[in-house]
Amino acid sequence: MTTDAHPLSDPLAQARADGIERTSASVLLTDPTGRVLLLRRAPGTLQAGLWELPGGGTEPGEDLVAAALRELDEEAGIARVRVTASLGHEDYTNARGARTRAFVIAAHLDHPQGARLSPEHDDHLWVLPADLPEPIATHEAELIRRHTAPPPRLPGHRPLPAYLPTIPAAPMWGSVFFTTQDGRAVLLRATDPAKGLQWAGGDVEFTDPSPLHTAVRECFEETGILLPPDPDRLPLLATVFEQPGGGWPAKVGFAFHGGELSAAQVAGIRLDPAEHTEVVLLTRDELAARTDPRRAQLTLAVLDAVRTGVPAYVVR
Repeated sequence: MTTDAHPLSDPLAQARADGIERTSASVLLTDPTGRVLLLRRAPGTLQAGLWELPGGGTEPGEDLVAAALRELDEEAGIARVRVTASLGHEDYTNARGARTRAFVIAAHLDHPQGARLSPEHDDHLWVLPADLPEPIATHEAELIRRHTAPPPRLPGHRPLPAYLPTIPAAPMWGSVFFTTQDGRAVLLRATDPAKGLQWAGGDVEFTDPSPLHTAVRECFEETGILLPPDPDRLPLLATVFEQPGGGWPAKVGFAFHGGELSAAQVAGIRLDPAEHTEVVLLTRDELAARTDPRRAQLTLAVLDAVRTGVPAYVVR
């Protein structure tokens, strides 16, 4: 049985409570191009010739992450990585008849490097998920493909496995929504035509203390408007739950009200040309007529929240 639930506070203690006799920890390690590290078992070892993720048995007193990183260092000579997520576990009965629970963590390597192999392995590969070698255990191949994604189609964008480690394991975003003094929505036209009209905002990064701080940071980067991360001055307008799709897990977003902008303030918006090409001001009717229903639904809900003072909850 494989589970992708959030890790327990002490998953190894839970394994013991479940009657598990042996535990192991492996690492799904990606590099900046989205490749995964695999090791090949050496002749004379159990399952010689099999490609596998770096990993092995846990030791007494170790926590799960420490065990996984120790195995990565011992088997591949790689120590400086960033752990990004727990990928769940698989329960099975090993060759000696012991009930075993195999945990997997995800980690990212910022700079590509080779491996220094232990005697257990005789070769290594950095390989894209679409090009996994044979033989490889079916459950590991499925896990790799489930938790990675192919490179995007747009040139210049980082592959999703390389981008995801730069944001929290549970993706969130924060944004600032402005209106004009006559009630029109202030929108930014994305440089990427597929993204259409947007608000100033972006994904929460590890260095952001909260989605409000993300919204303030992104607003300044994308418009040049500097705001304080003060919830009294930037009240919550909407909480948005985005269902999984396009390689993304579920995301949660928060929209904060930046207030009304005067004509001079709108004219003074400084766009980042890598992100947006123009400022677009739309009334409710113009919004519904000019944008696709999915984007219009969200902005209309936020306009209602501005009018009523009641934060919106949007599922899309």
